[in-house]
Amino acid sequence: MSSPAPFTLCRIFRGERTYYYALFRDPDTGKRTNKKSVEMLRKRLGIFDTTPIKRRDEAIRICYKALDAGIIFSEETEQTLVGYLRDFYTWEASEYAKRRNLLDPGSISPDYLATRLNLLENHVFTRIHTNLLLSRATLTELERLQLELVQEGSIRNTTINMAMTTILVALREAQRRGLVPPSVVLSIQGLAAQHQERGILSEQELSAFMQYAKVHSEKRIYLACLLALLTGMRAGELRGLCLEAIGEGMITISQAYADRAGLKAPKGKRTRMVPCPTFVCDELRSLALENPFSHTHTLVFWSKKHGAFVSSHYFSERFQQELVRSGVFEKKSLQERNITFHSLRHMANTLLRGTVDEHVLRMTIGHTSEQLSNLYTHLSQRGLESVQLAQQNMILPLLESKPS
Repeated sequence: MSSPAPFTLCRIFRGERTYYYALFRDPDTGKRTNKKSVEMLRKRLGIFDTTPIKRRDEAIRICYKALDAGIIFSEETEQTLVGYLRDFYTWEASEYAKRRNLLDPGSISPDYLATRLNLLENHVFTRIHTNLLLSRATLTELERLQLELVQEGSIRNTTINMAMTTILVALREAQRRGLVPPSVVLSIQGLAAQHQERGILSEQELSAFMQYAKVHSEKRIYLACLLALLTGMRAGELRGLCLEAIGEGMITISQAYADRAGLKAPKGKRTRMVPCPTFVCDELRSLALENPFSHTHTLVFWSKKHGAFVSSHYFSERFQQELVRSGVFEKKSLQERNITFHSLRHMANTLLRGTVDEHVLRMTIGHTSEQLSNLYTHLSQRGLESVQLAQQNMILPLLESKPS
């Protein structure tokens, strides 16, 4: 009689990604282990490849390597600092994220963790000794790391501050769990921030570009720019915008799309309604219905390749490309002035300010505190009409050609 297989492989689908997990059978007791992420096993084997595992045979190969290396049933040894940080900011392995989301659902997203992990992978891990144990992490080590990042001069102070905060959050959790001695001081003075001025277009530049885009740009990028300019919608909110959210002169913003988290609540976790001119709503509906692909969601801004969600950099890249093609900007000046797709959100805020009550404006744009969110439920029709009037008077005229 043949012996049972040493492990069972299973697939889990999250969003548009597939993850492989394995349940190993203890050869002595016959009992199965808890699910183990194959990608995490790959890291424990010392293979730090960030490419998703897509093939079953590749997952099986890694599982057998893990068995041969003795890392499945061997006693856990103390983690290194780098290993702990990797696990802490890896969605599938992070006990911290699981606990936080249990206590406050949705408080930590896969994309938040991935951003922090990328920051550490790109700038920090190569500067930490691979054998430095978690329990041996000290304030001296953190200050040395901070100084090296400053001396290298390749990243801004604000990015260094974020990297150090990312490490400190993980170490404080380790200290709370008794993995780092309580005598270790986990506080470090931040660097003076070198804020780059938020990029913004002049009204003349904006008018020239929007008039160009209306005639020469692809319909989807023109409508995306127009919608961001009228409503201040973020790129993630545009990616998640569906046909059913488009009303008559009004758009309901109840979701955004992120690469790892998929569809989720918008920033601030509050649904909001924003006025939008009827002719724009009509064009958005028309664009959504032009999608030739079958998809679960009737997206307004769908990918031309497969009809699904556009990429995370789609709006930003296309916006900057069109700005250069229009002749309004040169490529170098875009970077110097920090002009990005998000600049349209700043322009919406700037153009509407002064003509709309500040509370109404903040709630429309999505800059909401809890107090403002509570007030939003009682927002009057008059308040919404004031936004519509401001759009008509302050923004829509920029789209019209001026007599020479």
